[in-house]
Amino acid sequence: MASAEKLLHEAQYAFQSISFGESRANDRNRARARSLCREIIRNHPATMESAEAHAILRRLGDEAYASAMGLQHVHTSQQEHHQVPRPDPEIRLGDDAQTETFNWAGLMSLLFMMPKLVFGIGAFAAFLLFGLFGWFLFLPLLAFVLLTGPFRQMLKPEQRKEMNTFVAKANAFIEEQRQKGGGFS
Repeated sequence: MASAEKLLHEAQYAFQSISFGESRANDRNRARARSLCREIIRNHPATMESAEAHAILRRLGDEAYASAMGLQHVHTSQQEHHQVPRPDPEIRLGDDAQTETFNWAGLMSLLFMMPKLVFGIGAFAAFLLFGLFGWFLFLPLLAFVLLTGPFRQMLKPEQRKEMNTFVAKANAFIEEQRQKGGGFS
């Protein structure tokens, strides 16, 4: 039996030998690459070579299915199996479909809970900064509003995950400040 590395090398050679168009040589190379990739996946399922073989099969137009039963199958007792699962209190950020929403109401209530003197000083500072930078002062605010809202889906998955993490931390901070009963301090 050949090693997985040797089989992968032969499969890659057969795949790279496929040229443009339809010919007997192309059909033969396609069939050889498919056969070798399937053999790698069957005989060496949990190796790096198997992942490369999956990639070659996908490029050839085949959907390669590898059972994840060995990774997912776990024996549990009947009592554990029949328990009602409780949702974790932590935020799960692994899902692309689930996005953390920013707590705008909490932020507004924190702003209005601030002492009037601090609020007035902040408004005066904002007025001076607006005089210096003009409308460019609102670009970061606009970007924050858009990226915590509807345009977050346009971000890459890792950027979306980072934004979800940031929003979750900001919401936790807002909730902590509201529990203390004061504004930003």
